[in-house]
Amino acid sequence: MKAIVKPTKLNLDEYIKIGIINFLLPLEDYAVEYTNYYSLEDIKAIRKKYPKISIFISLNKSLLNREIEDIKTILLKLDTLNIQGIFYYDVAILNLKRQLNLKTDLVWSQTHMVTNYKTCNYYYDKGVKYCLLSKEITKEEILEICDKTKLTPIVELISYPTVAFSKRKLVTNYYKDAKLKPTKQLNIIETKSKQPYLLVEDRNGVSFISKKLVNGSKILRFLLKKNIQYILLKEDLINHEIFLQCLENIVYYIENYQKMSNLDDKLWLEKQNELLGRNTNFLYRRTIYRVK
Repeated sequence: MKAIVKPTKLNLDEYIKIGIINFLLPLEDYAVEYTNYYSLEDIKAIRKKYPKISIFISLNKSLLNREIEDIKTILLKLDTLNIQGIFYYDVAILNLKRQLNLKTDLVWSQTHMVTNYKTCNYYYDKGVKYCLLSKEITKEEILEICDKTKLTPIVELISYPTVAFSKRKLVTNYYKDAKLKPTKQLNIIETKSKQPYLLVEDRNGVSFISKKLVNGSKILRFLLKKNIQYILLKEDLINHEIFLQCLENIVYYIENYQKMSNLDDKLWLEKQNELLGRNTNFLYRRTIYRVK
């Protein structure tokens, strides 16, 4: 198993020292739902400085017609940088890969839609290699998809998850209507669920980020037993030192879990829980819709 890290730093030395060699870098202006982004020049510099790492690029934005020509140029440039994969939301990226005859592999990353193996297999038949599974499905559903999909699944294990995105300038409009000094962030409490969220606005719109850190460490052993190739760990909003300690623990577990006793396993998990809390989100909680 390999851990893909979405970092918050431009210098990757600290992560690499721990043993992380796979990184997800969201491209500035063409990715959404992150707290920091990387320009094409940043990515070129990172590739030059760290020639041995694997780089995934996130282009998970719903594209506008006027952006298509620019995205063609970007895709052609990325294709020369030995990129491991491109996380995409808009199917235009899939069509452009064929049209431009690109060699870079694609990651189906449509947020809340990657929930079943049949659709995964559909995209495999269209030439996609990877998929980032939805954060709203259970452990059992994750394992079923991993068993039955032809795609290479990526499981988001640790993050403050994004739950929604809007192209509207909601934060700006709120401060304008309230006649307050505007900022690019807003903390809210959803009235029905009483759940806290952070709204982060940029030129593309507003990301709704849950303020409850999701710690999926509890299912790591199950993923390893299924020979899942990739997990994703997003540093956004997590204290940097805590995140590095978490990465050390994850790398250690991946390398040693087969030799660990049940007690070792419990102690390791408790260490992770002390760092990250015990919120497992939907991993052990099914979503059931009832008609009233």
